[in-house]
Amino acid sequence: MSPLADRLEQVGAEAAARADHWEIMSVERDDTVVEVGSGVPDLVRSAHETALCLRVHRHGRVGTATTTRLDDVHGLVGDAVRNAAHGPPAPRDPVIGRNAAPAAAETAAVDEGTRSVRLLAEQLGALQRSAGLTVHGTVTRTEQTVHRAAPDGRTTTSDRFFHIAALAEGSVVQLPWTGWTRTPALPAALSAWLEAAAGWDGLPAADVPSGDHDVLLAPSAVHTLLTPLVTALNGTAVTAGRSFVAGHLGEPFLHPSIGLRDHPSEPAAPDAADEEGTGGLAWPGCDDDGVPCAPLTLVERGVPVRAYHSVRTAAACGTAPTGHGFRGNALRRTVLKPATPVLNGATLSAGPADAGSLDDLLAGVREGVLVESLMGGHQRAGLSPVVEGRLRLGFLIRDGRVAGILRQRPIALDLREVLGRRFRAVSDRRWAVSRIWSGRMPFVLAGGT
Repeated sequence: MSPLADRLEQVGAEAAARADHWEIMSVERDDTVVEVGSGVPDLVRSAHETALCLRVHRHGRVGTATTTRLDDVHGLVGDAVRNAAHGPPAPRDPVIGRNAAPAAAETAAVDEGTRSVRLLAEQLGALQRSAGLTVHGTVTRTEQTVHRAAPDGRTTTSDRFFHIAALAEGSVVQLPWTGWTRTPALPAALSAWLEAAAGWDGLPAADVPSGDHDVLLAPSAVHTLLTPLVTALNGTAVTAGRSFVAGHLGEPFLHPSIGLRDHPSEPAAPDAADEEGTGGLAWPGCDDDGVPCAPLTLVERGVPVRAYHSVRTAAACGTAPTGHGFRGNALRRTVLKPATPVLNGATLSAGPADAGSLDDLLAGVREGVLVESLMGGHQRAGLSPVVEGRLRLGFLIRDGRVAGILRQRPIALDLREVLGRRFRAVSDRRWAVSRIWSGRMPFVLAGGT
């Protein structure tokens, strides 16, 4: 028996003697980080973390305690029992344990230990030579194992992946990119996008066209545009009365070809290029409340149909939890945060007739703008479908070609318009984007007003 497994047994035994019900979650994580400066891999650092969270039911109330000291079993159980004296009421039928899904099968990924993260950092640095932009960033290799134990049994979910946070900058152009991959190879989409944008760095400054014009949104901007809707469908916003869509589920909201679904990506074949960069991240067997995880449709044919919930928010709304209650998120679990509703693999899609390559989308624009990223735009998320912020980086499009770099300016986008009446098409390739929530986003083309 491993030292951690032995510790879980000890915690469970003492908790069983002092409480009516107990649940344990432990997270083991190893991170290896390589920093890239001006295209050169530099500093390497590593970190290991193991933490435990114990939740007990005692005298009809819930108590929780966390620790990173695995040897202090008595202190952990004592803290949880004392906290239960002032904790919230315990549910009559605990979800954790009895309803827990079996452990998710781990999909093997090509990996060479810490050497793999160094190789990936070298690939990131090589983009400086191929694209002509100065590249900075970090590459993190994470091995994460989540153990959950209860009187009814134990489950374990493991995964290994790479997180990339990069910034490519020229004299004017600054392109941030954040995403993940399961294989130690840069997504082809990232390389292609940086090489294309490098050719636009010397273009003249331009203003947004006056009058009627098209809008092409890059995946980062699409993520920002969708954040108000994703937040409004979050059980936390629903229970707090901060959701503009909670009272209108089942009503048309977006273009009828658009869908939004939270589900795992398909694992990349061993010899296939991981173009999207998602690489088939492991789908946890259950969330941190113990509810089995399953794909969830949030928007179907333009109609919001379901919010996503943790056990707590579902109980407050009188509905069933959806398996989205995570401490942190599925990519970075932490016992030091409460379980809240989190999307981990949302995908925006449209009908087959409404998809094309990025070149196809550009070619269809006579006059318009390409919005690469926005500053702000999250302050009122959930309260309004309108995103208000500043244009951080954008380009002028004329006759299907990028013709200038837009000056920064305030911008407001109504997702009901961009993804509704004005919607025209999405790209056939999606990118992994991970900030407030995680998903795979395409380019989106909206017609003129």
